[in-house]
Amino acid sequence: MRTDWFQTSRSLFFSIILHIILGGILIYSFKFSAKPTPVHKPVTNIVQATSVDKKQVELELKRLKDKEEAKKAEEKKRQKKLEKKAEEAKKKRIAEEKKLKKLKKKKKEEKKKRIAEEKKLKKLKKEKKELEKKQKLEREKKKKEAERKRKEEEKLKAEEAERKRKEEEKKLKEKALQEELEAEQSEHDQSEISKFTNLIINAIENRFNCSTLFKGISNKILIRMSESGKVIESTIIESSGNELFDQRAEKAVYSASPLPVPTDSKLFNEMRKIRITFEPVCER
Repeated sequence: MRTDWFQTSRSLFFSIILHIILGGILIYSFKFSAKPTPVHKPVTNIVQATSVDKKQVELELKRLKDKEEAKKAEEKKRQKKLEKKAEEAKKKRIAEEKKLKKLKKKKKEEKKKRIAEEKKLKKLKKEKKELEKKQKLEREKKKKEAERKRKEEEKLKAEEAERKRKEEEKKLKEKALQEELEAEQSEHDQSEISKFTNLIINAIENRFNCSTLFKGISNKILIRMSESGKVIESTIIESSGNELFDQRAEKAVYSASPLPVPTDSKLFNEMRKIRITFEPVCER
């Protein structure tokens, strides 16, 4: 840029010098034309010289002007070229700056993104660690709870087993006692039943019309009675083979009614229907 300025200044300097020279020539020519001319010189030569000088000056001025215009045009063209180059350079520089700015922005965004990703990853790792810790605590808690429940269940099972064992033992004892009581009761009942059966047989024998013909003869009779001992029904279920004996035996059953029966309803229920073997002792 300094070189261009120097060249422009130099051209301007030369142009000014040239104008000064031309101005001096015109002034000098004017002075000569203003002086009184000798009478012996013709006027036409002076006018012609002045005209020639003026024409040459005009031509020189035109040439100088054209040259100056050409220089100006060239300078203008060169300036435009330089301005164009400068503009292009400026545009290129701006583009480079934009590119660099964009690159910096991209790098900044990438850095920001990377930092965000690192923070996110760090957060995820922390959350994962906390979750694993929480899950571990939950597992340990569940394990302890399961162990507690298992021990409690084992204790309850042991207590239940002990309770059942004691209950079963109690039941067995009660059953044994009951069986013992029932056996005693049964023995007592059988004794009572045997007693009343013998009483019934004796009562029937007392009503039986005995004969030596019936010696060694017996039959089996089914007797059904009411609670008062009254004979409701008497049936020969196994004949003696002697019709007269069987008839007299059946008649004796009805004649002995009411038969002796126990007052205990339980014993009576067992004797409500009674089977007897009737075998009287007939010796007369």
